[in-house]
Amino acid sequence: MKKLLLTLALSLATSLCFAQGKNYVNERFEKLDKEEQFESIIKEIEENSQEPYSVSDYFYLGLANFRMEKDDEAQKYFKLAIQEDPTFLRPYYYLAGSFLYTEKYEDAIANYNKCIELDKNFSSAYKMLGMIYEMQDDYPSALENFTKSYELEKTPESTYQMAYTLYKLNDYKKAKPYVESYLEYDKDSFSMTNIMILILYSNGEYEKASTYEKQIRKIWETTSDESIKKQPFFIIYSFNYNGYDIDVYEKFDQSGKFYYPLTCNVCSNGKVIKTVNLEYDAITEEFGTPYLLGMDEIESETHYTMNIGFDEFPDFPVFIKYVKLVLDGKVNVGASSTRVK
Repeated sequence: MKKLLLTLALSLATSLCFAQGKNYVNERFEKLDKEEQFESIIKEIEENSQEPYSVSDYFYLGLANFRMEKDDEAQKYFKLAIQEDPTFLRPYYYLAGSFLYTEKYEDAIANYNKCIELDKNFSSAYKMLGMIYEMQDDYPSALENFTKSYELEKTPESTYQMAYTLYKLNDYKKAKPYVESYLEYDKDSFSMTNIMILILYSNGEYEKASTYEKQIRKIWETTSDESIKKQPFFIIYSFNYNGYDIDVYEKFDQSGKFYYPLTCNVCSNGKVIKTVNLEYDAITEEFGTPYLLGMDEIESETHYTMNIGFDEFPDFPVFIKYVKLVLDGKVNVGASSTRVK
């Protein structure tokens, strides 16, 4: 997570336009920074300047150390630059990024807020604040900051952040237009396609969802992203029932003599304790009931086949109805088997 955040901070920092009270830009050091010649920046300052350094020198010493992930040194120099000129925005931004990387979140928040105090239209500071609050599962605060970032810069990234945060807040009606907008930019986005499926299932729009289910399978089949390729299921629906958190997954590869087209992960206190499954069995298909209802208890490694069968793939609400009956203990078990260790 820290490396991901650092990479994001660095990528943002290379393209930012900072409001300047005074011009502390050193074109030579900017060039060396782009060329990743960070040691050269430090060497040139140490050889050509004397302490106490100028505001610009302190900043670039901080920047070079920040790039090299020497956060203690970076923070020291950024603070010295700020001490020399409290209106200089750039060191606040990178100091915040260094605090974020070292997981000093309150310090990061304080410095991003200082950036905004100096420049109300600094969209990247709002964006980074949104990221921190999202990491802390404070989605209302994340949304507040992502909204300000989006209003200032309507980019694919800010659109994604709006879509995801509104989805996490269960505000599907507001999330949907942002998801649609992002998919116009990138129709092969696995995560946004999956969120669209979740939104449509939550609204009961199963026919519309089928288009996106086909698309997410296509993405899965053609992607070179191993993190996507190794996923056997994609989530289509989440709900709470009798104190359980339940996620419903659909299998990517629906082939073979026996497989689970649908699986419900039944979670208690963040842990999967059982699954309720729609099973396809080529053998029972010969008797007219290819789809069966099953359940697996994780701890005991026991599989149950319930006395419920379907002649054809059931409508989703019908499946969920029977899942709830299974969880209520109102469906009889036809057979069970425990894994032999």
